[in-house]
Amino acid sequence: MVKEKPTTRFRHMLREPGVIVMPGVYDALTAKIAEKVGFKIITHSGGGTTASLLGRAGVGTVSFREMCDRVGEIARAVEIPLFADADTGYGGPIDVYRTVREFIRAGAAGLFIEDQEWPNRCGHLAGKQIIPIEELVGKVKAALDARNDEDPDFVFAVRTDAIAVEGLAEAIRRGKICSSLGVDLFFMDAIEDIQQMKEATKEIDIPILLSVVEGGKTPLISVSEAEEIGFKIVAFPATTLLACVKAVQDVLQLLKQSGSVQPHLDRVIKLYDFFNEFGDLPRMLEMEQKYR
Repeated sequence: MVKEKPTTRFRHMLREPGVIVMPGVYDALTAKIAEKVGFKIITHSGGGTTASLLGRAGVGTVSFREMCDRVGEIARAVEIPLFADADTGYGGPIDVYRTVREFIRAGAAGLFIEDQEWPNRCGHLAGKQIIPIEELVGKVKAALDARNDEDPDFVFAVRTDAIAVEGLAEAIRRGKICSSLGVDLFFMDAIEDIQQMKEATKEIDIPILLSVVEGGKTPLISVSEAEEIGFKIVAFPATTLLACVKAVQDVLQLLKQSGSVQPHLDRVIKLYDFFNEFGDLPRMLEMEQKYR
């Protein structure tokens, strides 16, 4: 039996009824955890990649090659589709064409580019600038050509940061233009309130993604509330990163204070449980025996 491609599966998910819940991951391990828990699709976090790779906030410091390599590492670690963050596309339309093709070849099932100027920054930070709509149209056309040349099932999305820069009306205008060009999915970052959410889902006729970031500008509504408003996808791009930082910080503070983790073993997974559940140890041992 031929296995369904991740790109095809993602496209089918967009057509099927119901909301899609998409946790963010930033490396192969967090991707495997999300898959093990039971999620059917994941999104790669550019900000999480920057944090884990450089120990810095997301302000445009990770290159195309570094990001593409991380996408490949994640995609190879799991069977479920991966939706990737491709920042601004890393240049003009020709660069965007290459970015889409390379991300497809790395194993992504879809990606989004944003309409910020480079260097970009996290959508919940101040100081963003967006490119003119004419420039965005050129990038979108190049991305769609790359998608059609490499894998027509690949899901191409656009993120706009226009709300913070020029307001909701401009963000909606960009969504309508993207829809007319054939974009599969639209993403307004840093939506500020429920009313903006309702207007966006009412005015734009392609599936819309809502990004929920703990401590960010967007209200922390539930998946069911987002579905009722009209969103097709609810992404939680930073949740794993923020949870990991808090958990590691807490257990290291306890270690520093007490000199032992013995009283706090409930805060860590046991070594062999990790090996067996997430480290593929049984399969590797089986392969050792097979090839010995």
